[in-house]
Amino acid sequence: MAAEQDTFETLFSEARNSLGTSPKKADAALEKLKALQPTFTPEQNEKYQLSYAHSLGDRGRNEERIALVNSLIAQVKTPGRRASYLYELIDGYTALGRYEKALQAMNESILLLPAIEKPSQKIVVLQGALNLLRSLHAYDETMDLAERIYALRGDIVGSYAACVGLANKVEISFERGKEPLADSLVQDAVKACDANKNPFFALIIKSLAAIYLIDTGNYARGITASLPLTQEFVVLSPDSDYAVQLDEALARAYLKTGNTQRAEHFGLRAYQRAQSGRLLLLHEKTSETMAAIKHAQGQLEAAISYYDTNLTLKKKVLDDQVIKSLAYQRVKFETQDKANQLALLEQKNQNLRMEKTLQEHRYENLILLVTLGLIVLTSMGAWLVRTLRRMDAFRHSAQVDGLTQVSNRAYFTACVQQAFKDERHTQSLVLLDMDFFKHINDSYGHATGDWVLKAICEAIKTHLRKTDLFGRLGGEEFALCLTDLTPEEVLTLAERCRVAVLSIDTRPSGFEFTIAASFGIATRAVGESSRYEDLLAAADKALYVSKNTGRNRVSVYQPSNAGET
Repeated sequence: MAAEQDTFETLFSEARNSLGTSPKKADAALEKLKALQPTFTPEQNEKYQLSYAHSLGDRGRNEERIALVNSLIAQVKTPGRRASYLYELIDGYTALGRYEKALQAMNESILLLPAIEKPSQKIVVLQGALNLLRSLHAYDETMDLAERIYALRGDIVGSYAACVGLANKVEISFERGKEPLADSLVQDAVKACDANKNPFFALIIKSLAAIYLIDTGNYARGITASLPLTQEFVVLSPDSDYAVQLDEALARAYLKTGNTQRAEHFGLRAYQRAQSGRLLLLHEKTSETMAAIKHAQGQLEAAISYYDTNLTLKKKVLDDQVIKSLAYQRVKFETQDKANQLALLEQKNQNLRMEKTLQEHRYENLILLVTLGLIVLTSMGAWLVRTLRRMDAFRHSAQVDGLTQVSNRAYFTACVQQAFKDERHTQSLVLLDMDFFKHINDSYGHATGDWVLKAICEAIKTHLRKTDLFGRLGGEEFALCLTDLTPEEVLTLAERCRVAVLSIDTRPSGFEFTIAASFGIATRAVGESSRYEDLLAAADKALYVSKNTGRNRVSVYQPSNAGET
C-alpha cells in the first residue's frame, strides 16, 4: 500500500504539472494512473477525476469534460475540492459558449470562498472567475480579482499568489489599454514568477511585454525580444494561445520592416495554430495579418481570400460578444433580483414576528402597527421602482450600442427581420463602412476613432426619418433599413449621408483629417419574398464594389453584380 501511495503521488504530480503546458505528457501519466484506479482512496479518485477532466479540456473535448464533472460534483463535499470541480465547469462552459451556465458556476464557486482555508484553493476560485470575466471584458471586476489573488501572497518569498496576481495585473492592464501601468509591472511580475520557479508564467509576461514593443512601433526591439521567447514556448508549451499571439506580433513586425518572407513564416504559423485550436479571436486577428502580408507580396488573390475569411470571423466575434454581453447582464440581473427577494422575505418574516407582538398589545401599539405598515409599503414601493429602473436599463443596454447610441447588431437584426415579414412594402438595406478607419486609430488613437464613429452617427441621423432603422453591425460598419422608398430615393439618401460624412469637421477631435465612407445598397420590391439575410448579402456585395472601385462612393446591387452608381 505504501508503494502504491508513492506511485500515485509521483504520477499525479507529473500529470498535474504537465496539464495546460504538455498535454501529451499529462495524458501519459493519467493513463498510468487509470490502471491503479481500483486501488484509489475516495480522495485519490477525486483528484484523479479532476485532473482527467482538465485533460479533456486541453484536448478540446469539453462536452465530455462537463458531463464527467456533473456526474461527480454532487459527491464532492470538501469546499476546496468542490471549487476545483466548479473551475472545470466554468472553463468548459466558456469554451462551448454557454456563458450563462459558466457565470452560474462562477457565482457558486465564489460563495465557497469563506469556507476555503488554503490560499492555493482560493486562487483556483478567483482565477476561474477572473478568466471568465476577462473574456466578457468586465475589466474592473477582473482587476479586483487580480488584487485579491495578489493579497494572498503573505510573507512567503516566491509565493504562487504573487506570481499569478502580478501576471494577471499585467495582462489585464494591457487588455484595458493601460499600457504604461502594465509595462511598469512587468519587471516585478517576472521576478515574482522566477522566485516561484514558474517559468511558464514568466514566459507569458515577457511575451506580453515583447508584443507591447511591437504594438508601439519598436519593431527591431520587439523582434529581438520575441525570437528567443518563441523557442521557450517550443519547450514549455508549443500549443499555448500566447505562442500564437507572439507569432502574430512577430509577423506584423517583420511586415513593417519589409521582410515579407519572415512575416509570412510567423504569420502562417500563427494562423494555422489559431485555426486548428479554434481560437476565434486569434483566428480573426491572424487572418487580417495574413491578408496584409499577401497584399504586400503582391498576391492579391490570396489577400482577398484572407480578407473574406477575416470578414466572416469578425462577424462571428461580434455575434459572440453580443451573446457574452447578454449572458453577463442576464445573470447579473438575476443575482441582484434574488438578493432583493431574499431581503424582502426577511423583511416579511420580521413583520410577522412584530405582528404577533402587536396583537398582544394592539390597543397600546395601534400607532406603531400603522407606522410599520407604511414602512413596509414604502420599502416594497422603493424596491419595485429600483427593479423597474434596472429592467429598463437592461433593456436599453440590450438594444443600443453603448458608444454610438444607435441600435446594436442584435436589436437591429431583430427589428429588420420583423419588418421583412410584411411583403406589402419595399425594403432597402444600406451598408456603410468607414474608409481607412484602421489608419485613423493607428495615427490618432482609439479615442479619436471613437469620436469619429459618434460624429458619423450624428451626421447621418439628421438625414433619416423617424421610421428608418439605423444600427451598428460592429467596428466601423453600420446599416440602414429604409421602408417605402423608391430605389432612386434610397440612392439620393445614401448619397446625402456620404456627403455628410465627408463634410464632418474633425478639428473638435484635436486633429485635422478627412473622414470618408463607402456605401452599398440593395432593395426588395413589393411582393418579393427575399429574406433579410439575402438582402444583407446583396448590400454587402455592393459595398465591396464601392471598396474595390475607389472607396468614398455609393454602389447599388444588381443581379449581375455590376451595378455601381
